[in-house]
Amino acid sequence: PTMGTPAPLRWQQNSSVPGELIAAGAFSSAMELLNRQCGVVNFGPLKPLFLSVYTGAQSLVTGSPGAPLIECAMHRNYENYVWSARGTDGLPAVCVTVPALTEMIKGGYKAFTEGKLAEALAKFQYTLQSVLAACVDSKQELDELREQMGICREYITAAVLETTRRDQFKDDPTRNVELAAYLTHCNLQPLHLLISLRSAMSSAVKLKNYNTAASFARRLLELNPKAEHKEQALKVLKVCDQNKSNAVELQYDERNPFVVCTATFKPIYRGQPMSRCGFCSAPFDPSCKGKLCAICQVAEVGFKGTGLTNARQQRSKQQVQSDIGDFDD
Repeated sequence: PTMGTPAPLRWQQNSSVPGELIAAGAFSSAMELLNRQCGVVNFGPLKPLFLSVYTGAQSLVTGSPGAPLIECAMHRNYENYVWSARGTDGLPAVCVTVPALTEMIKGGYKAFTEGKLAEALAKFQYTLQSVLAACVDSKQELDELREQMGICREYITAAVLETTRRDQFKDDPTRNVELAAYLTHCNLQPLHLLISLRSAMSSAVKLKNYNTAASFARRLLELNPKAEHKEQALKVLKVCDQNKSNAVELQYDERNPFVVCTATFKPIYRGQPMSRCGFCSAPFDPSCKGKLCAICQVAEVGFKGTGLTNARQQRSKQQVQSDIGDFDD
């Protein structure tokens, strides 16, 4: 009989999803696709991910004693795929799934809570990079995947800001307070936001920027903190109300919405020009265009591709924008 088409080859022929190509062992094709879709240029950090996805989609089955092992491809739709003379329409089993990413994010939360910033940064960056190989089969999962990307981006930004504040600006009180202030505008879990507000509040009081410290104290009280933290915030608020002034002018305006460039560590206020990472959409100053993203560590800043594909039925970014009209950040 005519030899059938191996499942990995079928995966390569029928898919434009990078994760499925990685599972098939077509690393070069997957890299070209990732570069074209979202501007990935640094593939070094992705080597463990590629190997994990590839080995996770393969299995070996023992046969008769002395017989060679039988290679068997793993399918994620094993309950309903169809065999034919040309092979199978099965989809590769990719180990990067929404539940798996959720567990990885929980590990990052734990490290962040314990103050292990280097560990938290590594966990969130690996989770974010893993999205490049994720495969989903529904709109709901795709939405969850995008939400997980946002969580990772915010926590990486927070970890980078806090690490930089401690290491590079410990002897520069003004910049120290500025970065502490920027950190409080990252979209974090309430517990982590409370920790950042307490730190920023204390730093602002030491700098004698009482108006700034008062704003942090009020935001902290809105989180309904524990009694001891509430008492501390009320004491700071009382002192600040008696000294309504700022000793130092900061590059920080809490009333004007902004995002932080993690290359210059300066705010980009609403309406100002910016560039974004082609993969994770992290914001950067336009001067950073063409450089490696400091958040995901793999993609190019300012790259405009077709958009990362994580599902076979997913429409590209260009198709969506043709329907709703293009827009700038």
